[in-house]
Order: sequence, then C-alpha cells, then structure tokens
Amino acid sequence: MGGDSRVDWEQNPVNLCCNLGEILKQKGISALQLSKDLNHRRSTINDLINNKDISTKRIPAQLIARICSYLDITPNDLFTIIHTE
Repeated sequence: MGGDSRVDWEQNPVNLCCNLGEILKQKGISALQLSKDLNHRRSTINDLINNKDISTKRIPAQLIARICSYLDITPNDLFTIIHTE
C-alpha cells in the first residue's frame, strides 16, 4: 500500500466557480431581490454571480449558508471545483 497519494497542488491547481448566477436565472430571482431578502450588500452578491476574485475573496460562511437556505440548495450546488492544468 506504500504509494504516496498526496497531490502536488502547485502542479495541479484548482479554482472555485460559483454557480449563483445560473441558479438565480433558473429560479427567476434577481441579484437585487436576493440582496434585499438576505439584507446583504449587492456588490458581494454580484461578485459571486460574476465569479469576481472568487479565488482570493473572503466569503463569510454565514452568507453561504443563508444563500443556500434561501435558494433551497447545498454548497455543492452553489460551488464547483474546477481542476486547471
């Protein structure tokens, strides 16, 4: 069983992609409506929709939980891990 199964993350980088824009479109909900209903800054919601700085931006876990609860989805629905090479 002796093989080293660790991944070299520098050689196999991954990115996080937010699916919020697609989900909102499917559910017929605007960014403005989501922002108002969650009482959260629209600029942050727009950043998630547009995947702006998603790899470096700090996204509060509470916001992720609130978005998921509001939209009746899971974090796995909200985010996709993309392996880049």
